[in-house]
Amino acid sequence: MLSYDTCLNRFLSYLHEIRGYSANTLEAYGRDLLQFRDYCREYYSEPEIDIKKIDKLTLRHFLGKLSEEGQSAKTIARKLAALKSLFKFAMRNEWIEKNPAYAIRSPKLPSKLPVFITQEQMRALFRSIPADTFIHSRDKALVDLIYSTGMRLNELVQLNIMDLNTHGNTVSVVGKGDKQRVLPVGTETMKSLEAYLTFRREKYGSYETYSPLFISKQNKRISPRDVQYRIEKIIRAFSEGARKNSPHVLRHSFATHLLENGADLQAVRSLLGHSSLSTTQIYTHVNTGRLKDVYRQAHPRAGRQNKPHNKNGGHDES
Repeated sequence: MLSYDTCLNRFLSYLHEIRGYSANTLEAYGRDLLQFRDYCREYYSEPEIDIKKIDKLTLRHFLGKLSEEGQSAKTIARKLAALKSLFKFAMRNEWIEKNPAYAIRSPKLPSKLPVFITQEQMRALFRSIPADTFIHSRDKALVDLIYSTGMRLNELVQLNIMDLNTHGNTVSVVGKGDKQRVLPVGTETMKSLEAYLTFRREKYGSYETYSPLFISKQNKRISPRDVQYRIEKIIRAFSEGARKNSPHVLRHSFATHLLENGADLQAVRSLLGHSSLSTTQIYTHVNTGRLKDVYRQAHPRAGRQNKPHNKNGGHDES
């Protein structure tokens, strides 16, 4: 007998050692899959569950229970995706003969458009952030770098000094699946980073190239939680009515503003580190207003005023 727990431990080791998943992702997988383990213990009235014993009906009952508890479709879909991956892994290793999760459909998710800050609001936001102390200059550099590059929060906190190329105005990040990409950094953003590093040297002295790029007051690598707190505080202070103020809003704004200004979707995909273009396509909603303006100005049936007639009664040629 191969127990569910043994299968789970081997699966998480595979995700960590072979697939290179981050600690946060592994924690999320583990949390969801352990919840199912606890459900199975109650469902089968057994402390240790044979992986072969779990069938489609068990999974359906589990998902139904989640729905009854008021879990969102997104949460249920995430847990089902984790279970599908686990059983697919078990199938590949020939620990089970059938994947009980294979034919179970994921709940339909409502289409949610990314929340973003407008270009004018971003300019005002940067004007509102002070940069007169180590903490202030660091926080401004945090906001600036995420917005300038579109990098993820976890990519940001893992940066070291050596990842920043101040001469070439680029930064190297390691994204999901240990995929590395080199991102351009704007001139103004580089100035924010240099100002922060100047305050840092004055406060903590020189640093090695392998030192963390962003540090806390304790001179240690800043945590994702601290970055999230600081950025939320900045955005909330700037706009109390902001619908959302997480670091991810800056990433959404980065992609949105690139597309608003005519950037190629494929290029935006590469900058964001998306493996699939379909993931990036959700940002195409931002062009709707701009396209309407273009349409109104250019299309003969858009209700615009006709061009003036020439003396011969025809339209002026252009």
